[in-house]
Amino acid sequence: MAIRREDIHKLIETVPEEKLDELVKVIKLFAISEEEPTDDEVQAINEARKEYETGQTLPYTVDKLRKEFLENE
Repeated sequence: MAIRREDIHKLIETVPEEKLDELVKVIKLFAISEEEPTDDEVQAINEARKEYETGQTLPYTVDKLRKEFLENE
């Protein structure tokens, strides 16, 4: 059975008030656009790759990034 938006709305209504901030953060993770990057974004990505390759940055796992994103929102 496929999940419908209506089912999701009903489920959200069951979430306790004190958990709504956390729920919004999780939903935002799924709502991130998958559009093509702009020229500025491509430039920033290329610069970040160079910094990583020369050891100027620290590697992050997806889990670390997700945790940091959720904690700082």
